[in-house]
Amino acid sequence: MRAAVANIFLVVLAGLALFSSRQQYEQQALLTTQNLAQSLEVAVSGVLDKISMGVTAVAQEAERQLAAGGLRDAAINEYIDRQKELVPEIGAIRVVDANGDLRYGNALAASRATNVADREYFIRARESRNNEAIVSRPIVSRQTGSWVIVVARAIHRPDGKFAGLVSAVLPLDYFTRLFAPFDVGSKGLISIRDLDFGIIARKPEHEGVGRSVGNRTVSSNTVEYVRAHPDSGSYQTVVTLDGIDRRLSYRRTPRWPFIIFVGQATDDYLAPWHREVAVLSSLAALFALLSVLSTRSSYRTRRAELAAIDELRRSKEEVERSETRFRGLYDSTGDAVALLGPHGFIDCNFAALELFGVTSKEDLCARHPGDALSPPRQPCGSESRPLAEQKIAEAFAKGKLRFEWLHRRVDTGTVFPAEVLFTSMTLDRAPLIQAVIRDITERKQAEERIHHLAYFDALTKLPNRRLLMDRLSHALFAGARTRQYGLLMILDLDNFKSLNDTRGHDVGDHLLVEVAQRVVACVRQEDTVARLGGDEYVVLAEGLGEDESVVAGHAEQIAAKICRIVSLPNLVPGSGEPYHNTVSIGVTLFRGDAVSMEVLLKQADLALYQAKAAGRNAVRFFNPEMQSAINARAAMEAALRNGLQSREFALFYQPQYDSDGNLTGAEALLRWLPRGGGRPVPPADFIPLAEETGLIIPIGLWVTQTACAQLRAWADDPIARNLQIAVNVSPRQFRQSDFTGQVRTCLQMTGANPARLKLELTESVVLEDIDEVIGRMHELRQLGLTFSLDDFGTGFSSLSYLKRLPLDEVKIDQAFVRDVVSDPNDGAIVRAIVAMSRSLGITVIAEGVETRQQLDFLKNSGCDHYQGYLFGKPAPIEQWAQFLGERVPIAP
Repeated sequence: MRAAVANIFLVVLAGLALFSSRQQYEQQALLTTQNLAQSLEVAVSGVLDKISMGVTAVAQEAERQLAAGGLRDAAINEYIDRQKELVPEIGAIRVVDANGDLRYGNALAASRATNVADREYFIRARESRNNEAIVSRPIVSRQTGSWVIVVARAIHRPDGKFAGLVSAVLPLDYFTRLFAPFDVGSKGLISIRDLDFGIIARKPEHEGVGRSVGNRTVSSNTVEYVRAHPDSGSYQTVVTLDGIDRRLSYRRTPRWPFIIFVGQATDDYLAPWHREVAVLSSLAALFALLSVLSTRSSYRTRRAELAAIDELRRSKEEVERSETRFRGLYDSTGDAVALLGPHGFIDCNFAALELFGVTSKEDLCARHPGDALSPPRQPCGSESRPLAEQKIAEAFAKGKLRFEWLHRRVDTGTVFPAEVLFTSMTLDRAPLIQAVIRDITERKQAEERIHHLAYFDALTKLPNRRLLMDRLSHALFAGARTRQYGLLMILDLDNFKSLNDTRGHDVGDHLLVEVAQRVVACVRQEDTVARLGGDEYVVLAEGLGEDESVVAGHAEQIAAKICRIVSLPNLVPGSGEPYHNTVSIGVTLFRGDAVSMEVLLKQADLALYQAKAAGRNAVRFFNPEMQSAINARAAMEAALRNGLQSREFALFYQPQYDSDGNLTGAEALLRWLPRGGGRPVPPADFIPLAEETGLIIPIGLWVTQTACAQLRAWADDPIARNLQIAVNVSPRQFRQSDFTGQVRTCLQMTGANPARLKLELTESVVLEDIDEVIGRMHELRQLGLTFSLDDFGTGFSSLSYLKRLPLDEVKIDQAFVRDVVSDPNDGAIVRAIVAMSRSLGITVIAEGVETRQQLDFLKNSGCDHYQGYLFGKPAPIEQWAQFLGERVPIAP
């Protein structure tokens, strides 16, 4: 009986010991997998955040360059290289245009396909309406042939249109290398999956390197548990891929679509416990046997008891060694980890000591997290200590709590922002909180930089269009409430493009910054000065008063002050030469009377247009008359486009004669004859608009083609075959890079004789970049053409450039011919032009000859070619029979 009681006692004692031991091993496995999952989540989130900041920086640099005129190859590639150096984990950073073609970046393989328009991440970025970074599913790189994921961010033009994207390539073997140092046992598991449970990377590989990518095979237990606890959790399951029973812990990355799983096989972490079971079972059996034979050998029974006690001691030591291994992992993690009770710290790792600048664990535990380790108040305005105790209580109640907190180092007193994760747990039957504290100073600084890039101009540091529109919206609301006027000014630098082109972009950028500073100095501190892009600025002021006339006078004073300050000399960097710049300003007033932001900007822009039209360096206020003029201009432009499509243009030809009365040719003059019998539109009304809108280019091409076709028709007429046709060429048309090719094509298509085509250029064409003009004139002369300088003497005529130009003819402007008989000054000018041209071997023709007295004066002065109403008005080619073959009596 005593032996039976002893055996039962021993079994109960062994069972309790084994139950307690198993709980310790399971708790150790739980803590190990939870801490590893947390450490890996921190590492993965950190590298993806760094990559996101890198692609965002490159995208914003690309958008800045686009706003300044276009991407510059060397500059964007250099910027990409700098960002790549900051994030060594990625394989490459690349820039893709709107069509999906790779344009810039490193590690580009020319032999591989370079278009990614079909990629899922490209389509998502193109359709996205925000500037957030996105991450792709695993794909095989077309450049390297290896598995990668791509972090991408869209690039937008200043008008908001999609211009391409910046992508950073992260090889999947990065995760393989990341998992390698962690020991989870011989059958342990580390994997990263997407939110649909597709495998990104796995240790160990199940199907070979790369073959497991995208595999979504998981147990139903996993699916149900993760969906019920989406952020993190721990559970027991049999992994479907390999059939191994594991204790799994997982964590979802807060800002990225990934879940990190860490698992220890039951066979691994319970192996010591199974050995204990075997040992104690053997001991129990042995004790039972010895109990039966106790009468034979009490000594052996005692010995067996001592052996059992010794084995229990060894088991306890094994548990202690396991706890030591856990402590080593706890102390080696990169994040600060601490255990808190209801009133403060009770334990921490080494990273926490370094984070808070304390020398020992005891020193840290003696301090309250909301008192000695925090500033007196948090950004929300609450006192730190009561708020900290409130957070601790909330974490106990909810089980988990994530928040941001301002901490303070003990050694230096430095205050830094931190992200804190509280997780409640029970340890040794006592409720505790595990706190993971991460210094997010760099992240906050990056967010601040991103915010500044999003709302401020990178060059001048002024608010950009986005921030301006926000402040303008508030100003309109305030004006409607207070009934006080505000003003909106748009400023545009005069002739900035000329400076930028001649002195370089560095000098142009210096001027933009200098002007920004000067404009800011001219307004109140509460006013807004913004840069819209290029050389355009906006001034927004509100609360100026209720009397519109007084406010208008105040606005005029501000504008005049800006004009005066901006026009002060500005030293060009490097040379030290002074540069004078002027500014044109458009102003509109508002009081929030149901006027939209778009309408206000349009009004100020219309006023700016009037200031430019007034000769620049001027200030103009918006008024309804401006709007009417602009509406009329828009209607004229629409009619001009329609007229070009509807063939409403025609060429009239005005005859030209020599001093013997012989017809030498004609000048082709453009006429606009609207359909339906409408009044012909004078060239002075539509030619400047065509030049400004660019329609002069297709119109000018049509004129050249029509004149060449007429020359070809005259070539078959013995009377007209030697006549020339002079065609006026606009400045914008002549400056086209392919203008020579267009003329060559017209000649080839029509078969016209090039020697019969004469191009008339104005002084405004030849005076700008004269070397380029001379080069193009020589190209055209090689085709056989001749040149006439139109309206000579009305501009900045100079003998120095006249002798350099390959001219055949100079045309005296009708402004001098009109009063040549009655005005001695005009007569002297005509004689000078004739004498100068003859000395250079250039023919002289006078236009606007209307009277016999004018003709006699010109002939006596040596001018031997004429054109004007005295000889014939411009007429369509159908009425030209009257001129062909006729001689005009020239001699008195």
